[in-house]
Amino acid sequence: MKRHALLCSLGLAIALVAPASSAQADAGARGATETEALTDKARQLYDEGLAALNRSRWAEAHASFLAAWRIKQHYQIASNLGVAELRLGKHRDAAEHLSWYLREAPAERTVQRQRAEVLLKEALAKVAAITIATEPEGAEVTVDGAVVGRTPLALPVFLEPGPHAISAALDGYTAERQQIEPAAGYTGGITLHLEPARAEAQAALGAPSAEGPRAAREAPTAKLPETTAAPPEGRSWVPVIVLGAASVVGLGVGVALTLTANDASAETSSQRAAIWNAGGGCIDAPAEHVGACAKLRDGEARVDAFSNGARIAYATSGLLLAGALAYWLWPATPSGNASRVQLVPSLGARGAGIIAHGAW
Repeated sequence: MKRHALLCSLGLAIALVAPASSAQADAGARGATETEALTDKARQLYDEGLAALNRSRWAEAHASFLAAWRIKQHYQIASNLGVAELRLGKHRDAAEHLSWYLREAPAERTVQRQRAEVLLKEALAKVAAITIATEPEGAEVTVDGAVVGRTPLALPVFLEPGPHAISAALDGYTAERQQIEPAAGYTGGITLHLEPARAEAQAALGAPSAEGPRAAREAPTAKLPETTAAPPEGRSWVPVIVLGAASVVGLGVGVALTLTANDASAETSSQRAAIWNAGGGCIDAPAEHVGACAKLRDGEARVDAFSNGARIAYATSGLLLAGALAYWLWPATPSGNASRVQLVPSLGARGAGIIAHGAW
């Protein structure tokens, strides 16, 4: 099974790369034009990465592609670097390079772009994608102390789940800092608002401090939601189906018991008539009628048992149906404040009902 998964991963990886063997001949001049964009050293490292990738040596492939990427940022290198990073569990880096590939790769590479989108989706499930903006634009953005660029940023910033510090600084403005803690799979954005630095305040304090106007104003930690905002999920039909089916079963049991009680009642009526026609009775029954009267009493007990069972079955069926309708018609609430109410059928020797318990 592991070998099959490895072959599937390798197939996806090879589909994204520039073909290394027979496809080069088929691509002809176009393949030559694409590789001409790489320097000789980058091309050598790129070819080494392809060879390692084809042998599923992910670490070797990653090292070669990363070295080539540092020399020449080309979409072919980005795609294969992202594949190697994904296989090594470097989901943040994989998301970054696969996104770069999708931004830069020619639109006519339809199949390769589709496969890159599949791999990017796999990487994004493990990281958070944060779109960072500033007001005004042009501010230098740092994440956990590392500069990621100036706004507007071309791509989201991909972060591992957990706390991160995001800062923005621009000459003439007071730097802004925000602490976030996104969850895996989160996709969202933040905007850092920079306020103009006050010259009067700086003059009153004398020379600027060592930190200068870029000293960040600490902001409280912003707890981001675990997932992107989405409409509340629809009400589950499972309880309605289960309660409805149980109600039908209860109705069927009630009908069956009613028919059985009717048959038993008809039989006891015949027995009673036979005793009566023979000139006897079951009150102080004579000896010749004792057996018939005992049989009659047994029949009457059966009629009562079947009748009571039918009544309980009908009542249970009605209560189950009421439970299904109550669940179906219960007002919907937001997912965060959903009422946790359970309806549990209760069937006992003295009757039946539904117990509702939980919090409204």
